[in-house]
Amino acid sequence: MISRRVFLKNGAFTLVSLGFAPSFLARTAYATGRSGRPKQLIAIFQRGAVDGLSVVVPFGESEYYRVRPSIAIPRPSGGDGAAVDLDGFFGFNPRLQPLKAFWDTRQLAIVHACGSPDSTRSHFDAQDYMETATPGVKSTSDGWLNRLLQAQRANPSTPFRAVSLTQQLPRMLQGDAPALAVNQLGQFGIRAGQASEASNDRVVTKC
Repeated sequence: MISRRVFLKNGAFTLVSLGFAPSFLARTAYATGRSGRPKQLIAIFQRGAVDGLSVVVPFGESEYYRVRPSIAIPRPSGGDGAAVDLDGFFGFNPRLQPLKAFWDTRQLAIVHACGSPDSTRSHFDAQDYMETATPGVKSTSDGWLNRLLQAQRANPSTPFRAVSLTQQLPRMLQGDAPALAVNQLGQFGIRAGQASEASNDRVVTKC
């Protein structure tokens, strides 16, 4: 499991680029790309909080520096720890420097100042609404990503269509479509044919 702190420290979203992704993820993407180049969806949900104004820095807004005198990211050319200029107004946190090349080639876009339309002040409700994609509705039984899997049924159906690098299956992947949570790939195993009939064809994760 990759912790949120480690994820940010090592360049945040650079994990999803093939040059920085786990080797198995890169191999999978390249292998599937040989036959029709199907698109791959990688969803990164950072549990907890992220300071958006420190990730994508509005260095062109003077008010940003007025209200954040001690924690604001310095303007570009401000020395070590300065923002990486994107368009003269917004900049990346300096730890996101590896993503600048993707921005320059228009392979990366940023949706700024977006969020849930629900006005709840509960962190837990907000997280649940984000994963079910039904803001304000607590009775939703499945996650938005599982509903996507249900709408795009594969033949044969397999839990390996959706793999979560977590100890438990996240809310967004819970539902009728098969999905799998893998905490450590080195401890992953499949038991079949040796125990009981009930264990046949069952995917088992070891954490």
